[in-house]
Amino acid sequence: MMMYPYLKLGPRDGVLLISVLIMLVLTLIFKWSVWEFSFSVVAVIISFLAGNMKSDKKNVLAFLKK
Repeated sequence: MMMYPYLKLGPRDGVLLISVLIMLVLTLIFKWSVWEFSFSVVAVIISFLAGNMKSDKKNVLAFLKK
């Protein structure tokens, strides 16, 4: 039973949430500043988005087959 059916969260969103929570725990343990926490969260989000990008499946050596 879903508590919030309008959110539609998947496993990738769970991984992103867990990584942000890890950054929060590291911030509390090592007493990072707000800027360090913000930069680390932005870096995690950028890497998450970059990992979801589709790769081009161009056949680079197609000219050799002709």
